[in-house]
Amino acid sequence: MGNMATPLDFDDPDIELALFKHGLIAQLIHHPPTTGRLEGELRALAEQTYQIPHSRRTRVSISSLRRYLNAYRERGFEALLQQAITLREQQPERTTPMLIEILKRDGKSANAHTLGTHLRKAGKTRRLLRSGLAPYRRFERDRVNALWQSDASQGPWLPDPDRPGQMRRTHVIAFIDDHSRLIPYGEFFFDEALPRLERVLKVAVLRRGLPEAIYVDNGQIFNATQFRAACASLRIEVIFATPYNPRGKGKIEQFWNQTQQSFYPEVAASGITDLTTLNQSFQAWLERIYHARVHGETEQTPFDRYTAGVKGVCTVDAETLRLAFLWRTKRKVTRQATISLQGNTYHVDAAWCGQTIELRYDPFDLSRMEIYRDGVRLGTATLTKHKRDLHLAIEHLVPEALRRDPPAKVDFLKSLREEHEPLRACANRSAASVLPASMWPQAQITQQSNLLMFTQIYGFQANPFSRTLKYSRYPGHS
Repeated sequence: MGNMATPLDFDDPDIELALFKHGLIAQLIHHPPTTGRLEGELRALAEQTYQIPHSRRTRVSISSLRRYLNAYRERGFEALLQQAITLREQQPERTTPMLIEILKRDGKSANAHTLGTHLRKAGKTRRLLRSGLAPYRRFERDRVNALWQSDASQGPWLPDPDRPGQMRRTHVIAFIDDHSRLIPYGEFFFDEALPRLERVLKVAVLRRGLPEAIYVDNGQIFNATQFRAACASLRIEVIFATPYNPRGKGKIEQFWNQTQQSFYPEVAASGITDLTTLNQSFQAWLERIYHARVHGETEQTPFDRYTAGVKGVCTVDAETLRLAFLWRTKRKVTRQATISLQGNTYHVDAAWCGQTIELRYDPFDLSRMEIYRDGVRLGTATLTKHKRDLHLAIEHLVPEALRRDPPAKVDFLKSLREEHEPLRACANRSAASVLPASMWPQAQITQQSNLLMFTQIYGFQANPFSRTLKYSRYPGHS
């Protein structure tokens, strides 16, 4: 392993414009044109009209497109969809040796046996493409963390924290590693919201390293600008599933089925009434049951299969992760050298009066506002008028239900939690992190406060990405 990921630093501080540029050349990166076709593709893009963020222009020149493409490649983004698949789809009669020759002339090399195996797993054989038959064989990435799938699903009912005496449906968000079927992280909430998705991905990355890509549906939270910007900063490719094509998310759907068949009945039998116990039970069930059970397709346990390939996993330190997930917006500095956000007023350097600056902030802690311009951090703004501690999007999250003692009965999940506790408490023996000790996120953390932060994440005691612990009433961030 031993790889430390470098976050993408957009040249333009306006994240909408940066994502617009990325969208222009994304097809050329992930579906590379055949030899000699690049200039034609660039011309076709230049002839189209666009709604360019914060600009009256409607066209982008070929030279600008070429510059965006070169900058993208220099930053090291990896195209997830292999060029060989595109070449085979364009002409199903192309043999594997012919694909090797085409790739070679494009400055790339590949092993014929490996490429052939990959094409068969993807259902891109000449026979299937010629016949027009839809492949039913499940595609699988050839290494851990090459691709994570993610989705949200409905969970069990718990007492409603806002309406005493009534029940509220829970929702679970999780990621699954495509190669090993291991669950990097999952958690239950009372709602599906962007901060929930961000939390799950943050903790998953801290525990299991960076994925090269994530495969998601077209839901609102996955399409959020803030989420896509954070993934781009971390060099995580976001791949959207084809609408109305459930087979594309087969692995995560299969996991939901196992959860419903194996975990939910025990939740009902245990009489769980609060999110904290539900999530502790879920983690214990994952590590003691799901990760330890031999998978029918891989013929290995998810834990063993992930461990076998963990050396190639990239890690990221906690501070880089925090910066990537800061929310971003722009404000114009007033003549009084102030800016306003969410009802709060902040004072900035008088030299910036009349200028537009970018604000980056933690939505769980509006007391600190970081200032950027042209992609460069200028400093922090001073809070002078306080109205709100949390962003409105956070205040609207459903608070956690109060713990209620269930009646005495056989509680299998309680015994699982007790069985799992010694492993969870001992980090160097924990099944919750398969990374070698030298590469744990703690090894990248030097300040005692940050080390405490990660410990609290692991124990479900604190919001892992807020600087304070004063918002403990919010589920998943307490």
